[in-house]
Amino acid sequence: MTQIDQITTYNSFEQTLNQATWSMNLFSDDSHDQMFDQQNSIVFPHLYQLPHINEVTSVYNNINTSVKSTQDVSSMSASLDPTDWSAARAEAHKMLDVSLHFLENARDRPAWIPIPTDVRHRLLHENLPEHGKPITEVCKDIVDDVLPYSGGNTHPRFWGWVHGSGTVGGVIAEMMTASMNSNVGLCSHSGVLIERQVIEWMRQLFEFPSETAGGLIVSGTSMAAVICLAVARYNALNKVRQEGLVKLSVQLVAYASTQTHVCIVKALELLGLGTQALRLVPVDDQYRMNIQALKNMIEEDRQQGLIPFCIVGNAGTVSTGAFDNLSDLATVAKENNIWFHVDGAFGSFVALDPTRRHLIHGLSEADSLAFDFHKWLHVPYAAGCVLLRQISTLHATFSSPRNYLVSTRRGFASDNPWFCEMGIELSRPCRALKVWFTIKEHGIVRLGQSIAANCNQANYLANLLSKYDFIRVFTPVSLNIVNFRLEPHELNDADPETIDIFNDELVNDLQEQGIAIPSTSRLNDRLHIRICITNHRSTLADFDLFVNAVIHFCQTRIASGNNRIDT
Repeated sequence: MTQIDQITTYNSFEQTLNQATWSMNLFSDDSHDQMFDQQNSIVFPHLYQLPHINEVTSVYNNINTSVKSTQDVSSMSASLDPTDWSAARAEAHKMLDVSLHFLENARDRPAWIPIPTDVRHRLLHENLPEHGKPITEVCKDIVDDVLPYSGGNTHPRFWGWVHGSGTVGGVIAEMMTASMNSNVGLCSHSGVLIERQVIEWMRQLFEFPSETAGGLIVSGTSMAAVICLAVARYNALNKVRQEGLVKLSVQLVAYASTQTHVCIVKALELLGLGTQALRLVPVDDQYRMNIQALKNMIEEDRQQGLIPFCIVGNAGTVSTGAFDNLSDLATVAKENNIWFHVDGAFGSFVALDPTRRHLIHGLSEADSLAFDFHKWLHVPYAAGCVLLRQISTLHATFSSPRNYLVSTRRGFASDNPWFCEMGIELSRPCRALKVWFTIKEHGIVRLGQSIAANCNQANYLANLLSKYDFIRVFTPVSLNIVNFRLEPHELNDADPETIDIFNDELVNDLQEQGIAIPSTSRLNDRLHIRICITNHRSTLADFDLFVNAVIHFCQTRIASGNNRIDT
């Protein structure tokens, strides 16, 4: 029987806790062997390995017995723990069952349910609680007013934007993360080691150098972009931390394709460089950055006295899933001594799909990589990653030692380097545990198969849509995204803007009827319905149903003279 099995044989956790507390207080030379032989203790197998344990416990007992409080401790208690642990445990078990039922039966509810007026009012206009209410009532509020109206990305037909769909393992990992409540910004504990392990796995996956590479886990690619571009800025201007951009009086410029995600623009704004610091490079007919245009722009900017400091490559653009030629971009960056950053928010994980891994050829030459775990790995929100070719650059950019943040060679404040010295956050949740759990539970082979299935489903959907002569499917479908546009024959005389509105209303119909959650995009300045498949629950039958629904709502809208469908 394992240690955890022994623990769970107790009728209640209180017994385990009481056993451990009682044993610690009575620990002595005479009782040591007897206590250690009691296999039910979850503390002693670890205490027994500590050096000088007898001396330590003797000091503890002396201190403990010498402290005599003369105050009424009942009025001094600040505990927020339950007064009835058994009842709290029962409610927690019930909510776990609710969570699992929610995932297991995702297909049985609408893809999205609009929030009713009364529920919206309760969620937005509740008075600040002065006194608490029983945990059972708070849980009921969640079940009644929160869970039914969640975002919908657990549903098999949620294909809007780029959302992961979550897993049972993610629920368990998040529960354990909340139980530990660790700050992974500093010190020596399991959360720190778990994050280091996940970073090492990612280093291996993306083939970054074993001797120098490293990184950290953040909230998502948007935050990762800020961190990576801050490192790129420091790489170009080593004095920027002390003197700032104004005193240095230089103008840095970065380069990215016209298809690059808005997070790059936001990062440049936050770093004080401004939106004008981003040079938008034109793309080819497959929406990949034009390499020659990039070279020309770099040369022109240098002639104008500007300092090119970063090239951003895309590993899967948000609108079409296009991949820039990362190998060529890496070459241009090296030839011009410019930082090479890759935005691989979701597309970078084609590294797990042998048939599509070639799309990220050259990524291993990047100076920095930003990507998300909560998209195609389905880790619960939020978890993204910063991966650097030279981990030392993170320290140089962010390390700021203070006398209240001093690490030590041993004790709780050990395990250097601390993650807070490599990024913006000092208070850092243990985002790594759910990633670690997901990878250990499913393995990279199974995760890669799920990614490949989504890409194959995209081709299946494109073929279904192409059977209708009034549906224009944007090609090529290079990954997991299908963009299409309905141009019914009945609207042949309509202007393009009217057809834009028609397609936009179809999206609203599909969403409000709970059929599916598509989104929209604009390609060639025209609105398209966009299906982005990062959903491990989707089946081919879901796409059959979706296309049938699209045709039905199209015909109904045409027959009703474009009136809004409310039934």
